Amino acid sequence: MTTTFKPTELFGGAITANLPASYADVSNIREVPDHQEIYLDASGFSSIIIEIAERVSDPTTDHEALKFHFHDIVDEHDTGRIWQTDVAHLPHFPPNTPCYTLLATTTPPAATNGDVGAKAPSFTAVVLTLIRLVAQSTDIVVTVNIPHIPGHQEPSDGAVDFEDGRFGSLVEVGVKIRDEVWRSLEVRDWGLFGAGGGDE
Repeated sequence: MTTTFKPTELFGGAITANLPASYADVSNIREVPDHQEIYLDASGFSSIIIEIAERVSDPTTDHEALKFHFHDIVDEHDTGRIWQTDVAHLPHFPPNTPCYTLLATTTPPAATNGDVGAKAPSFTAVVLTLIRLVAQSTDIVVTVNIPHIPGHQEPSDGAVDFEDGRFGSLVEVGVKIRDEVWRSLEVRDWGLFGAGGGDE
């Protein structure tokens, strides 16, 4: 499965990154909050959300902040589970910038799963990156969401088993997207972060 990327201006060009060419800017069809950029796969169900958030100071550690941001996006009725966490490396940020990533899943309640009349995902894989800008009192959160919808994507024949470490081809694509964002993400205008702006 080949993914083609294109340079994309975010937040008015203050940030740039390579995003999949097949992903469309959601702001062209509906209103998106100023602190977010949302891109949706025009040929599927996956999405990318780039969010500028106030830096989380409680919990106090970076790994706890990573988990906080994940649980913050989980619907209150869904079940969230983190499968992997790791350190991220973003070459266009100052060397000591704390960057972390996780791979997780969110699962809706059983009643939602059983609604065969709707394109409801049996679960959604979440590939999340947290970039902590200490001087700017800012957290940048990049989330790749990969819904698994029965009958529309990978077959439920055992090809995907998170317990056994088999994440499937859709998640592999999500990880590839994350890695390309890591490679290319760059702040062009640090003034985006207000009074705390300025390269670290």
